[in-house]
Amino acid sequence: MKLPWYFLRNSPEEERIRKLKGLGLFKELSVRELRELDELLHARSYQKDEVIFDEGDAGLGLFIVVSGRVRIVSSHAALKRLAPEFGPGDYFGELALFEESKRTGGALALEPTQVLALFRTEFFSLLERDRRIGVKILYELSRTVIARSRRLLASEAHLPTL
Repeated sequence: MKLPWYFLRNSPEEERIRKLKGLGLFKELSVRELRELDELLHARSYQKDEVIFDEGDAGLGLFIVVSGRVRIVSSHAALKRLAPEFGPGDYFGELALFEESKRTGGALALEPTQVLALFRTEFFSLLERDRRIGVKILYELSRTVIARSRRLLASEAHLPTL
């Protein structure tokens, strides 16, 4: 099985940077900024039905799907109804970058899946070193959080009142 680009740390840097640039979260970053970010990302691989994190776990950072699919499962009614799935280029768990709280849902690999993780400690270190990179990432994160909040509210609006 051929390994994804990010597992190949000896692969040409240009290829890794090109792949990072293709991820929506990092689309506004320059090549120099992507190189700096590349050092902070952690590659993880999961098999079908493997748990990435459980509901109630401490949130340590966000995950970006490089290949495969992930489903969020939760005991919370709204999240249970939505049962969101994420595929290549999508990211989840982003609220963990902003606060140290327990996960409101769990993440499960639906098939063999590779992700990149950006943990809170590395993200804040990046913010201290180069605020421009952090601002660009925060802008994209805020757009996603807003869109997901609107979808959640829209689904609530269609539910019967009890």
